[in-house]
Amino acid sequence: MYSDKIEQLSPDNITEKLKSRQEDLRVLLAKKLRAIKNAPEGNLRIAQAHKGKKIQYFHITKAGDTKGTYIPHNQHLLAKRLAQKQYDQSLIKVLHWQIAALTKFITKSEKQIENLYDKLCSSRRELITPATLPDEQYIATWKSVQWEGHSFSPDQHTYTTARGEVVRSKSEVIIADTLARHKVPYRYEFPLVLKNGNTIHPDFLCLNVHTRKEFYWEHFGLMDSPDYMEGTLQKLKAYNENGILPGKNMLFTMESASCPLNTRQVENLIREFLA
Repeated sequence: MYSDKIEQLSPDNITEKLKSRQEDLRVLLAKKLRAIKNAPEGNLRIAQAHKGKKIQYFHITKAGDTKGTYIPHNQHLLAKRLAQKQYDQSLIKVLHWQIAALTKFITKSEKQIENLYDKLCSSRRELITPATLPDEQYIATWKSVQWEGHSFSPDQHTYTTARGEVVRSKSEVIIADTLARHKVPYRYEFPLVLKNGNTIHPDFLCLNVHTRKEFYWEHFGLMDSPDYMEGTLQKLKAYNENGILPGKNMLFTMESASCPLNTRQVENLIREFLA
């Protein structure tokens, strides 16, 4: 389903996620610190004299007091605020710890593997195969794969992309040219062998350079034709049965005579999945 593994280790994409998580933690920490300042003094004690009896709440405000003052039902909001305060106090400790741990990890690990190779002199780099390839080297290797696409019939009308590739429709020209403009590597009609042994030729196989993830991209261009729509459903079913799912490792666009494809649709998918 996928091309042979080109490198031993994919690039470090975890760090960016950790940085995003760290920022979320910091925002929450600031929010909880403000909340604590406005919280009522003291703590909450919850008691239940006997099983099945009504739960009672008590407000403890003095050091050494183990009982506290009973909180009547009409002051239930006070019990909620005290409970939330104690939870927030515990949460703040965890947030501080996690932020510090992430800071330490990010500082020590970010791009360490990539930098190990990048810092070498060029003559030494030529002798080494790094665990993670520089993007340019990965792209060149990925694009160097040779394949035979689906053949064109002699009477079939064809179209040419800005790169000079021959494709089957104006919409495929839009997709190919937009991918090229956004510097997304792709293979046109790269063969895919399904579990049942049949070979199909998806319109495009695209590469997200940053994650090294591949996406099949199909364009369904005659959606106002009942026969074409039936074929589309069968094709999507086959993809599904082979573990190729929209948003996971497949993208698709559709159009009809009254709703043609436009560049904005293509660019939205590229920014979301391939940039």
